[in-house]
Parts: sequence; C-alpha cells; structure tokens
Amino acid sequence: MYGDYRNLRRILIVLSFAAITLESTPIESQIKEREMAPESSMNIMVDVSPASPNAGTSLASSLCPLMAILGRPDWTMARMQGVMGHAFQFDMYEGGSHVNHDHLDWGPALEILPQIAEFREFGGKSHHDSGASLELKQEARDAVRESLRRGTPALAWSPMGPEIKAVPGPKPYCWGLIIGYNDHDETYTVRHPWVDDTYTVRYDALGTTGEKWFNIKVFDRAKEPDQVALHLVALQHAVGLATETRYAERDSSNANRRSIPHGFSAYEVWREAFESEDVPHSVSRHHAKILRARRSAAAEYMRELVAVFPNAEEPLEATALAYDRELESLNGLYDLCVVAHSNRTWTTETRAQARIFISEALAAEREAIANIQASLIVFDESR
Repeated sequence: MYGDYRNLRRILIVLSFAAITLESTPIESQIKEREMAPESSMNIMVDVSPASPNAGTSLASSLCPLMAILGRPDWTMARMQGVMGHAFQFDMYEGGSHVNHDHLDWGPALEILPQIAEFREFGGKSHHDSGASLELKQEARDAVRESLRRGTPALAWSPMGPEIKAVPGPKPYCWGLIIGYNDHDETYTVRHPWVDDTYTVRYDALGTTGEKWFNIKVFDRAKEPDQVALHLVALQHAVGLATETRYAERDSSNANRRSIPHGFSAYEVWREAFESEDVPHSVSRHHAKILRARRSAAAEYMRELVAVFPNAEEPLEATALAYDRELESLNGLYDLCVVAHSNRTWTTETRAQARIFISEALAAEREAIANIQASLIVFDESR
C-alpha cells in the first residue's frame, strides 16, 4: 500500500555559504567543507510522510513508513494495529462523550517497539515524565541529524512549541516524524498525522508544551521477531481488550484506564447513550469513524495471519468475515452520525436506528472474538 520506501527515500542535502561558491563536488566533500565553515548552514530532508488514513493512531501511522525505510514494508497499518492492539480496542464513557481512542500510543503499544526495532531513546520513559536538559536535547538533535543523513526519520512525542500550540486548528499532539533539520535556524522539519502541512519547530522547543514529556526515538535497524510468539500474544491481547482483562494484566498505574468501559461493555454503554436525546452528534461521528477504521484493520490482520498460523486458517477466516459484517453495521452507523452532525441533532428515529446498528456490531464483535479464541485453541492443539 505504501510502496517500497527504500526507493522513496530522497535525501535532499542543501548547503549554502555566504562567501563560498561550491562546485559540483561529492556530498561527502560538501559536508566536510560545511563542518570547516562556521558561517555555513545545512538543511537535511527525508521525503517521507505518516501513513494515511491514520486510523486515529499517531504511533502506527508514523511507524509504518519508518519501518518500511528500515527494510520492512510488510509492517502495514493493519499489521501494526493488530500487533499493538488498536485493531481490537474500543473504549466508551457513559453518555457517549469524548474518549482518547489513541491511549494505547503512550501505553501498552510502546511495549511492542523493542521487539520490532532497535532504537536509541532520548528523554523520559513515560508520558508522566517531564523536563529535559538542554544537553539532552542537543544530544538528541545530533543523533537525529546523523539518522537523517542515513535517510531515516526520527519519531518524536508532541513535536511542537508554544507558538505552534497557539495556532488555530489541529495540534501535533502524540507521535510525529522528524523528517529534516536546518542548522541555520536550528529547527526540525516535522510531518504529523494530525496536521496537513509540513512545519518546522526549534529543536529545543520540544518538551515545553502539553504534558512536557520530551521523547525522541532514533531508529537504527529493524528486528526479526519470533513471528509466532509475536502474533500469538497479539491474539491473546485481542481477547483481553474485548473482555476487559487486558489492562488488568498491567500494573496499578492503569487503574484509571481499567475504570473506563471497554471491549464488549463499551458497545453496550454506547448503545445506551442513544437512549437519550442528549447524545452528542459531533463526537459520535468521530467514535464511529475510529471504530470502523480499527475493525477494518482487524479483518485485514486476521487474513494476514493465515500465513503465520496455517492450521488455524478456518477460524481466522471466520474471524475476518465476522469483522466484515461488523463493518457493514458500522458503515451504516457512521452515515447516520454524519447526517446527525450536519443537522446538529438526532431524531428519535435515527437514535433508534443507531442502537440497532450498535447491537448488530456488538453481535459481530462477539462472534469475532469467539473465533479468535477458537484460533488460539487450534494453535495450542497443533503444537
């Protein structure tokens, strides 16, 4: 879907000197001259963008092209969401209000990264950490520049400063790609899943807004994980996300997340929200959009897994078909939400139809999870 990013890596190195005219010399010579000339400036760019559509996950959207650059284009959005858990996730507050559907991006999903790639990390290990010294930011910048010269972008948390946060429109919260650096301005060039335009930000401005977590990951190479073990755990987590046991497997810091209805319960809570005429129209459209994107990825991921678990082909294909049926209902629900958002209200009839669509989606979701459990049994029996 995203092509071979190894062929798409177009590294543009532009050197400008105020009083020096460069002839057509090799890039290595130009860089060497640049290092000898303090008045010079260098701009390094890697032409790569986050995957689109982003399915409401900045981490998966940013990682897919990055992994392809590292030689692993098989890490599709569907596979990335399946392994990290997004494909099977759904949370909902009572009343159908706003939910951070991407919370896996700063929690459990990050646990997968060391299994699929080797990288250097600069900054705190958790989004609860805050503050970073100028020395650390300079160390990260130097590593980013070196990575960009190799044609590999870096992954950065909320790559913005106060001036970007003040601009109206979507903000580059969560993960984005650093695709360039300019020595003269001391700025990173960034492409972010939430923001349409490429933009620049000073390297030392990162970690000064939002939760003030400074975190940059510089990737060195892709790893070859144990495919069976990796995907087996992903299927087990899929069941855990549906049955509200996934978060309980982690430490007590996830108590708040465990208190939010998720999995099967989230569908029931959302369906109940449509009993009220106060159910929100704008955020309902967002919920439906995210959920159908996630279950589309789940169906695709199940079909990819047939090659990994050939003995479980039958229940895996049955799982994919159940997700296909769920998507049909979610597409109908999304269309209803679009109309309600346009009219800025729900009618009694459209709320009733929404409850029907959610009930159908929940039934298909239960069937899909039951088939995943059957797949796990087949795998265990075949070992």
